[in-house]
Amino acid sequence: MLIEQYLETRKRRHDFVSIANAELAIKAVMPHCPVSSAALAEMIAAGAVTYGLGVLFDARQTEGELPVV
Repeated sequence: MLIEQYLETRKRRHDFVSIANAELAIKAVMPHCPVSSAALAEMIAAGAVTYGLGVLFDARQTEGELPVV
């Protein structure tokens, strides 16, 4: 639900979403997010496509994480 709210707000003013910015915004509201950064990035990207937004894959990867493609 939080991802959808972010994307809905983003869609009103922009035609793309930055994975890094979305992750920062979501983690600001939910600092103890139980989802890994990679999984969160995938959820944001999938949601963005559903909302018709382009996706900027600019999130940093932590050591040991596979890149999100």
